[in-house]
Amino acid sequence: NYFCEVTCTSFLTVFKIHFFHLFFLLDCEFHGGRGFVYCLPGSSKIFSVYCDQETSLGGWLLIQQRMDGSLNFNRTWQDYKRGFGSLNDKGEGEFWLGNDYLHLLTQRGSILRVELEDWDGKGAYAEYHFRVGSEEEGYALQVSSYTGTAGDALVEGSVEEGSEYTSHNGMQFSTFDRDADQWEENCAEVYGGGWWYNNCQAANLNGIYYAGGSYDPRNNSPYEIENGVVWVPFRGADYSLRVVRMKIKPLVTQ
Repeated sequence: NYFCEVTCTSFLTVFKIHFFHLFFLLDCEFHGGRGFVYCLPGSSKIFSVYCDQETSLGGWLLIQQRMDGSLNFNRTWQDYKRGFGSLNDKGEGEFWLGNDYLHLLTQRGSILRVELEDWDGKGAYAEYHFRVGSEEEGYALQVSSYTGTAGDALVEGSVEEGSEYTSHNGMQFSTFDRDADQWEENCAEVYGGGWWYNNCQAANLNGIYYAGGSYDPRNNSPYEIENGVVWVPFRGADYSLRVVRMKIKPLVTQ
């Protein structure tokens, strides 16, 4: 029913996928390597993933990373659909895995881990149950069951601005060339990156990367809007984080 070939080197795992008719998922350790084995419906392709085996019992597949501002995240719908950027074999670099992959890898349920670090080296994290819809569903975000130290930006949103305007749960994905948010303007165009905007945000890990942390929105946006790499409950709306990562692993239910 399926056939998967896998070649593993260090943390970087390259998968050659042949699919006949079954979606199949195996957990991390395979041939002594690190990573997940995914057979994607209707595909025969090579793609790479980076698996973190050290954080919180391991088994985390990296789906997004910002660490130095070297990559422009203000990209088209097609770019976010396919993914962009790259990592080296140490897991360094900036990238977005791709919304098609996020849908396929989370449709059976997964845990999202968001890791944040400010410019003083202070870290925080948030974990959620996590699903991403299909392209036909606008890659709609489903998150629940928050735990962590960063604050619940994705479901509760911003207390000051109101959850009904800033919760990201249930929102479709938006880019500057495809607007699906709840604002009369285009959040992605103003905030500088594709994301699951409401009207507009309490978190945006794909925003504009401002070095140094605190920034003045009046100097950086024609709308005077906080458009940095932000997680509002952690460091506020006008503080752009130094390092952010998004990781997933399968949700195991009893």
